[in-house]
Amino acid sequence: MRKYLFLLFIPFSLSLHADDVQTWLKRVDESLAKRDSYERSKQKSIASLQQQIKSATTPEKMYELLDNLFEEYKSYRYDSAFSCANQELEQARLTNQKEKISLAQCNVAFCLSSSGLFKEAIDIIDNIDITNSSDKLKLRYYDICQKVWQEVANFTQTEPYYTDYTNRSKTYIDSLKNHLSANDAKWWELTGSQQMKNRQFEAAIGSFNTFLNNYPNAATHNKAMVAAELAWAYLHKGDKDQAAINFARSAIFDNESATREITALFFLAKLVNERGDYERANRYAQQALEDITFYNARQRKIEIGEILPIIAQNRYNDVRNQRNKMLMLTILSVLAFFALLAGAFYIHRQNKKLKQARHTIEEHNNQLKIANEQLKEANKIKNEYIGRSFYVNAEFITKLEKLFATVNRKIATRQYEDLRNTTSQATLNNERKNMYQSFDETFLKLFPNFVEKYNMLFEEKDRKKPSKENTLTSEMRIFALIRLGITDSERIARFLDYSVHTVNTYKTRIKNRSIVENEQFEQKIMEI
Repeated sequence: MRKYLFLLFIPFSLSLHADDVQTWLKRVDESLAKRDSYERSKQKSIASLQQQIKSATTPEKMYELLDNLFEEYKSYRYDSAFSCANQELEQARLTNQKEKISLAQCNVAFCLSSSGLFKEAIDIIDNIDITNSSDKLKLRYYDICQKVWQEVANFTQTEPYYTDYTNRSKTYIDSLKNHLSANDAKWWELTGSQQMKNRQFEAAIGSFNTFLNNYPNAATHNKAMVAAELAWAYLHKGDKDQAAINFARSAIFDNESATREITALFFLAKLVNERGDYERANRYAQQALEDITFYNARQRKIEIGEILPIIAQNRYNDVRNQRNKMLMLTILSVLAFFALLAGAFYIHRQNKKLKQARHTIEEHNNQLKIANEQLKEANKIKNEYIGRSFYVNAEFITKLEKLFATVNRKIATRQYEDLRNTTSQATLNNERKNMYQSFDETFLKLFPNFVEKYNMLFEEKDRKKPSKENTLTSEMRIFALIRLGITDSERIARFLDYSVHTVNTYKTRIKNRSIVENEQFEQKIMEI
């Protein structure tokens, strides 16, 4: 759906029946009215899998359930899908089965690609060995490879790299088709995509229609993607009405499957805007923005951020043009008193609409500013911790060199008792203490007012101050990790050398002491 974004800005001639387009837009509105029920169905499926995971007793069963949960999350919530994929990889390694590990790595690569981390995704797929593997692994491997390389091509948009990356994607599609037959729905989907890459748009339309007409039981998400590809084929042929109809079909499928990644609604908004239906276009664009924000992948936010200002600007320009026409009408209307009054009243109404349009643009810009600030903050945190990690690792290697030299010397001189003292638990504890101190200093450099803001969430008698400057208390350290986006209690426990139960107990006790509602406490932490 995303691979031909630039075509939205090419003018097309209007064709076919506008009434058909209007009928499909009404169907989209009716589907969106049922959005909550589809959302509940998705959440019910996720909750069921999460409950089964809690009772799983073997790595094999845990792996299977996590793989199913990843499928639920991958087009619904990026961070949850990424967490699932990594947990699945951990369980796969516990089974020590090469195929399970490779399948899980494909899922991790999918998430990295969706977030725009293309190099990291390519590094993973380059290290997957599919020699003597099952068809299941080969199909998933070829599918993620063709996806990643096409994503890279779309991001680059520069020759000769675009053609090179697209050809790599086509090579993997060929490999996929070699493992399928013409009786498979996936074969027709891949054939249509391949024809699109070769600019055989008429043939692609035939392949996509074969998929949609002959395989009604195909996965709803797959039907959404095929309908969107079909819309792009019609756009290439200059048929904007048929493109709008198929984007509408895709948007309905997206809504029914609770897809929150970039959806057809995003592209449909632009076509509706060109038809002059600004209210509906704005509503669709806002819904698409809400979906992308919920999906929470950086690359998708960037993609939608490129088109939202254009939709808002078109709406603004149209209202401005109408206002200018009214001004000219007012000048002509001075010849008649009543005509002047009518023109003045009309201008007043148009100015009111203009203010509303400006207000809408300001809201859109504010949302983009918030998204940009979040990206800046994430980059700042990443750079700070990467720099700090280089320093800490260098320091740690130096300590290891000294320790190895001491151990070698004491072994050579048979000073075994001194050797035991050298490797005591106290040394490890001191290193952990240094690690916490380094973490505290780096975190407080990023968030210098964290301690003050944190204490404002409690009454005076419950406020605590660290014993030393540039340090955090144990409880503050838990919520410092949460502020950095580490919300999983198990990961927090491993970092702080606590049990998961201890971490959860700390969190509950702290929230109960605060002056804000328990469910709002972590949100207040994220606002610091």
